[in-house]
Amino acid sequence: MNIYEEGLRILKDKKSFVLASIVSSTGSTPRAKGTQMIIREDGTIFGTVGGGKMEASCIENGVNSIKNKKSFVYEFNLDSKDAYKSEMVCGGNGEILINYMDYEDENNLLIMKEATEAVKNHKKGWIVTVLKENKKEMIFVDDENKLTGEYTGSQLMKSKLSNGIERLSIHSDAIDDEMFIMQKVHTMGKAYIFGAGHVSKETAAILDIIEFETIVLDDRNEFANKDRFPNSHTIVLDTLEEIGDLGIDDDSYILIITRGHLYDYNVLNWALKTDAYYIGMIGSQSKINMTYEKLKADGFTENDLKRVHSPIGIKLDAKTPGEIAVSIAAELINERSAKERRMEK
Repeated sequence: MNIYEEGLRILKDKKSFVLASIVSSTGSTPRAKGTQMIIREDGTIFGTVGGGKMEASCIENGVNSIKNKKSFVYEFNLDSKDAYKSEMVCGGNGEILINYMDYEDENNLLIMKEATEAVKNHKKGWIVTVLKENKKEMIFVDDENKLTGEYTGSQLMKSKLSNGIERLSIHSDAIDDEMFIMQKVHTMGKAYIFGAGHVSKETAAILDIIEFETIVLDDRNEFANKDRFPNSHTIVLDTLEEIGDLGIDDDSYILIITRGHLYDYNVLNWALKTDAYYIGMIGSQSKINMTYEKLKADGFTENDLKRVHSPIGIKLDAKTPGEIAVSIAAELINERSAKERRMEK
């Protein structure tokens, strides 16, 4: 469950909460800009902004926000003394938005619905929070620059948002004493795992923990099923030779972990024709070389093959399926983080 889905669930239960977001950070902080956490009225949380003193202060501010029904931005500072006292190895500063989400405000429900759908459908989207004195408004901007939600302020800013939010800084524009905080709705990535054997089973379990949506594909229904992959979508293909259109885009990660060289070749041949952000293939160096030679004979170039991470995973002396899965998951974490950093520039 993503953070917006949890927020939507809380609002539907007729309870208010705070959506806390790191909107700026410098130096060494436990979590990066864009990190979000839900704070409930009783101080319990969903997600984390990094733990320690910083998170404790955030929770305290969140609980007070719910009591007072107010949204605000506050500064945090983790100097070396604070970091030492809280047993953290960080030392930086930044700002956190404490966004009070009143269940009685239908606009909050609408924004959470839009954000939830954007994440589920792997679409771009932005939540724009507008703060002015004691007033807060929110807008959701989708990937076609359509505005959803209530905003009664500057027409100039509304025009800017409609003309392309990606041209604006992520934080923050100020017009007529209004603070605009623009936050990208993060999609965590969709991992297509080809092959439903032992390594795939362990890999899917770890990727679920780190919030990848996982789709497992195989031509054997006794392997690709909900009993073996309870938290994944499973697709039983007629054959691994003709895969078809799966809607692969630049938010897709393709993992080739099939049971044999010929299947790897077929899947990789297909994968290289897609817009996948990441392609990884398991195998020994001799098997990889053999597969690459066949692909070159099919007309693929060296540049095409440079897209492939093979052997898949970070360099690790991994032997068991679980250890190999850790290596694969670590590489996907690195790739996803690198992508997010590029998108923020």
